[in-house]
Amino acid sequence: MTKHVKGKLIPLLLITAIGIFIVSLLSITPSSTDETINFDKTAEVPLDHVGPTLHVAVAAMTSPQTTRRLYRDLILSIGDELHYSVDFIQRPTYTEVDKLLEKHEVDVAFICSGSYALGHDLYGVELLVVPVIDGKTTYNSNIIVAKDSPFQSLADLRNHRFAFTSKTSNTGCLAPSFLLATQDESAQTFFAETLISHGHDNSVQAVAKGLVDGAAVDSLILEHMIIENDPDALNVRIIHTSNDFGIPPVVVPKQLDPKLKQQLRNFFLEAHKTPKGREILNSLRIDHFTLGNDSDYNSIREMAQVCAKQVN
Repeated sequence: MTKHVKGKLIPLLLITAIGIFIVSLLSITPSSTDETINFDKTAEVPLDHVGPTLHVAVAAMTSPQTTRRLYRDLILSIGDELHYSVDFIQRPTYTEVDKLLEKHEVDVAFICSGSYALGHDLYGVELLVVPVIDGKTTYNSNIIVAKDSPFQSLADLRNHRFAFTSKTSNTGCLAPSFLLATQDESAQTFFAETLISHGHDNSVQAVAKGLVDGAAVDSLILEHMIIENDPDALNVRIIHTSNDFGIPPVVVPKQLDPKLKQQLRNFFLEAHKTPKGREILNSLRIDHFTLGNDSDYNSIREMAQVCAKQVN
């Protein structure tokens, strides 16, 4: 009986800890209204096909324009393969996409690892597949500064301006917040000012152009920008790299029809086996998709617990 109660209690404590931390992030910017960096607008783009409509969301891990460019062909190919019209949905914040999943207003979504850890524990969002990139299913949080700046470590950024990607981003907010929490600090006590960029590429741009002194970004997105010779990415450097985290997954709401869920899973698992599929995945630097494990995201939940304790 004791073991049963304890087993039920631990997940509840995890959910509570994550919830407390998310609430604490709502006040991460010292000013009464969050200052944001916006370089683009979001969109909801119907992609024409014959058949029922599949609603596909991509979280704002990059700016809306970059997201559309990167994911459009992959999402179109889902419609082609499964004979669906496709509604390509974007929202300006991670939280808005999370809400769409919670209410089953989307059928499949590409989301941040932090959003998955939270969504799985709070409202049962399900892991469909994960991408394999450069042979790995992990990624990191990179803290970056301008290439010609004097900063060499996070400590050097005390009392300077810092950009977070989103209040619920793992690599763009939780990971650096955890790093501060381990030093009995918080964003409010450590930085002079914090801003929300709404995209890792936006954060890179903000650092490169001197809008902020530092930022925390997704290592995969930074690497992709460097490979593409993005001038902003070439004008920043990394001063800290986190431990490995489970990679941003493809997820579905728990209410999704099991048959459609299996069709979607099969599509992703087989995508690399055709010339067209390989071409699309190569453009995203994805080797192939594979089945993921929820336990790969436990380190994110543990960071949220530590941050929640620091807030309290």
